[in-house]
Amino acid sequence: MRRLSCAAIAGVLAALPAWRASAASAFDFDVWMRAVDKRSVSVQQRIEAHDAAAANDDAREIERLYGLMETYFQRDGNAADAVALSHDGKVLAAAIPVALQSQDYAAASSAARAIAHACNDCHDSYKPFK
Repeated sequence: MRRLSCAAIAGVLAALPAWRASAASAFDFDVWMRAVDKRSVSVQQRIEAHDAAAANDDAREIERLYGLMETYFQRDGNAADAVALSHDGKVLAAAIPVALQSQDYAAASSAARAIAHACNDCHDSYKPFK
């Protein structure tokens, strides 16, 4: 009986990370949004300084965060435009490392600025805490 209990507990604990990832809250979204905002400034500064490695790190994190937000809005249901904005942000973030790979700092900068502007477009309708 004890082995069964330990196995059951181990199974529940193993499932928690997957459950947590799928059960995002408005608070999680707020944390992600603030991180994108901070990283969008950082990536612009790093692109301007031609620090491709650090800009890549920022861009990859922005891409990851937009992916989380896209999933959040897909599960929320009534937010097709927010899903599209999140997807577009993810695509813009993914374009930055590609541009930097070819040393096209102008294209990387343009994508980074577009991310910053997109944040403002989404805030009015979807920012969970005003």
